[in-house]
Formats: sequence, C-alpha cells, structure tokens
Amino acid sequence: MIDFSSFLELFTNSVTNDSFVKLTLSKPYRKSEGLVNVYIRLFITEEQSFFQFKYRYLKEELYKQFNLEDAISQIKILLNESFRLGTLFTLNEDVLVTVSKNKNVTYRNTIPSFKNKLPDVPLGS
Repeated sequence: MIDFSSFLELFTNSVTNDSFVKLTLSKPYRKSEGLVNVYIRLFITEEQSFFQFKYRYLKEELYKQFNLEDAISQIKILLNESFRLGTLFTLNEDVLVTVSKNKNVTYRNTIPSFKNKLPDVPLGS
C-alpha cells in the first residue's frame, strides 16, 4: 500500500484550521470500472458535521457520508486502488498528489483556486 500520510495530514490540517474547500479524486487506474471521479465536501449542520462523497460513474452518481476518520480511510483506499490524482483545494493552497504507473507519489503545491468556501448545502440529498 502506498503511503499518503503527508497528503492526508494536509487534508486533516485544512479541516482543523477551517481552510478546507473540497477534495477531488480523478484519473482512474481502470476506466473499465466506470468510476470517473469522487468529489468530497464537508458539510456542517447544527447536529453534526460530515464529509459527503459524490461517486461519479459514467451513468450515475452515488452519495455517501463519512465522519473525518472514515473519510481519511476511504480516501486512502481510493488513492491506492482506484485513482492516480488527488487534488486538495484549500483557501491557502491547492495540493496535487499524483501516483505514477510505477506507484511513485509526487506532490505539487499551487496557488489556491478558491478564495471562499463553497455553499453549505448538501448535493443529492
């Protein structure tokens, strides 16, 4: 299993310091499985906070909700088994993690794509 601890630490820190905007997983290893992207957003309600995962397939979209601990586990699984690219969007910077065909992991930081957080309304609910 590939080690994504740095990327997951950046993800956790962005949630903790309230700069997390969203996370996108893309470039599937096997296009034949039909899973194209996974979009991850944080929603905070009066009762709870949760991460909504939007699994975008060729012909449908599925939604699942996770707490922080389960979201981290799911991201790790998806990056190891399904996707080559993860893009973490924060208010401070964007971080791209790329997995090569040889399972080498590279990171790249860029200027932030977002100046504000996304609206806090769950999609697909």
